[in-house]
Amino acid sequence: MNVLITTQVFPPEIHPTAVMVQQLAAFLAGRGHDVTVACGHPHHPTGRLPRGWSRRVFERHDHEGIRVLRGWHALSPSRHIAVRAAVLVSQALGTATATLGAPRPDVVVNYGPPFVGPLLSAAIAKAHRARLLSVIYDIYPDVVIGSGKLTNPLAIAAARRVERAQYRLSDRILVLSEGFRRKLEAKGVPPEKVVTIPVWLETNEITPRDRDGPWRRRQGIGPEVKVVLYAGTIGLVSGARVVIEAAERLRARRDVLFLFVGEGQVKEELEDAARAARLANVRFLPFQPREELCDVQASADVSLVTLAPGRGETSVPSKVVGYMAAGRPILGSVDVDCDTAEAILSSGCGVVVPPGDAKALAEGVEELLANEEERRGMCRRARLAFEERYGAEAALRRYAEVLEALGRE
Repeated sequence: MNVLITTQVFPPEIHPTAVMVQQLAAFLAGRGHDVTVACGHPHHPTGRLPRGWSRRVFERHDHEGIRVLRGWHALSPSRHIAVRAAVLVSQALGTATATLGAPRPDVVVNYGPPFVGPLLSAAIAKAHRARLLSVIYDIYPDVVIGSGKLTNPLAIAAARRVERAQYRLSDRILVLSEGFRRKLEAKGVPPEKVVTIPVWLETNEITPRDRDGPWRRRQGIGPEVKVVLYAGTIGLVSGARVVIEAAERLRARRDVLFLFVGEGQVKEELEDAARAARLANVRFLPFQPREELCDVQASADVSLVTLAPGRGETSVPSKVVGYMAAGRPILGSVDVDCDTAEAILSSGCGVVVPPGDAKALAEGVEELLANEEERRGMCRRARLAFEERYGAEAALRRYAEVLEALGRE
């Protein structure tokens, strides 16, 4: 079976989706399928090319035995929504152009970019009489509407039409949680179209380690300091401003450090807020090399995940899986009835406080830090839950089964 994967991100980008796409492609190739990945130039999260890369109209290369086709597109480091939209459209067009160098597909798998990516992938699938699997990790346009980034009524109406077209044109839609499944079914998507497979990690990629590891020491963080870690994308719906507000409430605690490790559309806003408040207990670092992830995650005494109020039904942060893999206690500032809260509470690996409530978040941090025995139990349960629910082998096998069945239809 010929499989064509169109994707917004792919290594050397270190976004979790990029890594999962690479692992999926390798797994399918290992089962004897001919796999092609079509994408744009690597530029996440800075909007700039990595050192050593150049932009060509068309580029073909192998990545660990996988055929990779890249097409030219515009780039910009700007966070403005209009500029970002233009870059995404350009990238989707470049990706579609790159597919001209691929063998005729039997199945097309789309990983974005939002809106235009699924539509172009649908056109490619139709042109080759192939089947289309659309992978949805965030529900658009709900994400940009809920974040206040998209307010124009005409633009919202147009985005809703594109959303409905994506659902209609897809032969299968893959989501990462049962909450997302229910959300799509409420939007009118036939239940038989929707498949649920959670995000995953290789079981040995992030493992529990000692908190006072070499990475933590290189950052100058002493063993007496309690690290409250936010690791991953700081996105539109993250509601992460509440972390800065909680840090303000705990500024007298010289033994507590709120550490952000990652990038995202609201990072600069948070940095400005921390500087304006002169918070010495908040630090920001960029994404770290993937080989450092174990020690980054292990540095946490408490790991944080946040979502803005009401956004839990349109986004499930993959950072929770990394926290669980590292065996760290999790504090969630999320809606109690969302999938993220369910993952934390059902596994007994953390606690949940109301989203956007800085007082509750600060109190949650202090309560967890005050009870070392409770945190140890959460650490054990976190790793156990990861191994039971989020290991790569079962997820990849399920992906292959879905795609192989789709190819036979």
